[in-house]
Amino acid sequence: MDAISFAQAINEALYAMVSYRDGTQTRMPLECIESPDGIIASFPEIPDWSQIRAIDFAPELGCASAGDAGYYVLPHGQNGTGDSILCKFRQRPNAERVASELVMPIWGVIQPQYSFTAIVSSMTYEYQLVTSVKDGIYHCYARFTLDGEAPYEPIIIEYRTLPSNADYNDVALAYRKWREQRGEIHLYANRAKGRPAAQYTADSVYVRIRQAWKPVPPLVREQTPENEPPMHVAATFEDVSQLLDVFRAKGIDKAELCLVGWNKSGHDGRWPQIFPVEEKLGGEAALRALTAKASAMGYAMVCHTNSTDAYSIADCWKDTELIHDRDGNKMKNETAWSGGDMYWVCPLCGFRQAQELLPKVRELGFQGSHYIDVISTIYPRACHDPAHPVTRRQTVALWNRIFRLARQEFGGISSEGAYDFSVPELDFGLYVCFGLKDPTFADECIPLWQLVYHGYTLSNPYTKTVNPTQTDLLKVLEYGGRPTFYYDSKFVTPEEGKEVNWMGEDDFHCHTAEERESSAAYIARVSKWYKEISYLQTVPMKRHDIMPDGRRRVLYENGDEVLVDYVKQTAHLNGKQILPLL
Repeated sequence: MDAISFAQAINEALYAMVSYRDGTQTRMPLECIESPDGIIASFPEIPDWSQIRAIDFAPELGCASAGDAGYYVLPHGQNGTGDSILCKFRQRPNAERVASELVMPIWGVIQPQYSFTAIVSSMTYEYQLVTSVKDGIYHCYARFTLDGEAPYEPIIIEYRTLPSNADYNDVALAYRKWREQRGEIHLYANRAKGRPAAQYTADSVYVRIRQAWKPVPPLVREQTPENEPPMHVAATFEDVSQLLDVFRAKGIDKAELCLVGWNKSGHDGRWPQIFPVEEKLGGEAALRALTAKASAMGYAMVCHTNSTDAYSIADCWKDTELIHDRDGNKMKNETAWSGGDMYWVCPLCGFRQAQELLPKVRELGFQGSHYIDVISTIYPRACHDPAHPVTRRQTVALWNRIFRLARQEFGGISSEGAYDFSVPELDFGLYVCFGLKDPTFADECIPLWQLVYHGYTLSNPYTKTVNPTQTDLLKVLEYGGRPTFYYDSKFVTPEEGKEVNWMGEDDFHCHTAEERESSAAYIARVSKWYKEISYLQTVPMKRHDIMPDGRRRVLYENGDEVLVDYVKQTAHLNGKQILPLL
């Protein structure tokens, strides 16, 4: 369907439903521009925003009836499914899901009369995605909740038309093409040119080692040097040094190791304070010896730092550098961690801190894809402190500047998640999502993020494919993941009714010779397997198909085919069986 006929087909749906603070509603036409790719729709400029509570943007566009052919393509986010899904237009009970903090600012509609990819191109970080079914009628649309605040940029959604035979692959491809046209993303192979560390990251398995931490939940919420809880030591620098020897003995030729909790008071101990290097692990001299040894052995060794959070115990604590809300309150995480209450650092102040601290960290001998915690797994934050106000859009720019700084210092950059604002700079995301959480609208889980970004950045699919079992490796392969391991992934004290081991129940330890031997033996098997397929990390996915018999097929742009069978627990690459591991 071309743009003109698409515009004609959806003309009556091109309006916004405006909800006012007094409880009334009104329809307001959207301003639309036809483009070769579809329609660019925007909410009109108005003189007074103070009475507007929310804007439902084209709420009838893409509506469908139960029994219709087709489906919605929905990315994951907070208050959502936890994974990207297909929602088919089938009979189901009335339900509504209002998802926020979407991993990508898109959704898709596949149906016989017209199909499209919707892209929230402005006010990108200020909307929710509403999906509902009521009395057999489906709706999916964006809601901008303003609560009387004027938007800091225009409200714009672009609807890109898809071919008449489109499916969810076309939804992903349209968004990938949109970002490429804007010059926002580039192939990993091109970004890695001239950066040996980035190529090494793609070629190697990833191994994180949590060395030390204080209790979580914390015993003290506001800590001082006098009341700081004791720190548990799981792996000293000498333990890690001996692990390197075992890796070499097992034939692991390429591994990128990330030290977690090497800093003062261990993991999440005293951010933004990093130094001195934790003495209970061996101190700075032992750390320098370790990084030098890793480099001499041909291993990449990086470390874990933080540029978004702060604890009051830090020797550099400044509450003037924290994010403040509109009422002037200091913002903090709902969950307290090892250092106690975790306050949020203003992104502008976090950038200044990174400029000061990252060169000092690099000087310890670390080199590779440096890991900065959580940035790519938390939604952009706004700061309302009048001394350093920052919009969410500006936060994205600042966080990406921190990533660029780290890449310049260490050779590469990795982080915890895969919010797609980070993709232009990110070399590796520890996990893309937390797995399916809410099945209400989920008829199939799909690798939507990977269809857009595989070949542009590296990733591991789920939190629970860290320390992958044989079954997990099927998912790693289907989603084009990089094998990832985490020593002492489990560190949170169990609480009744709460899931604390979000990276699963399988764990490794390296504090004893027996632990090092057994863990390295399995990592060596996976490393050998990965060596044969790692070249696919830099090749974009062409399409993903769910076969009638339930098998998953992935086609790559170089012509390679991966076929995954979860029933038989096997996988093939170009007809050759590559799983299970022999």
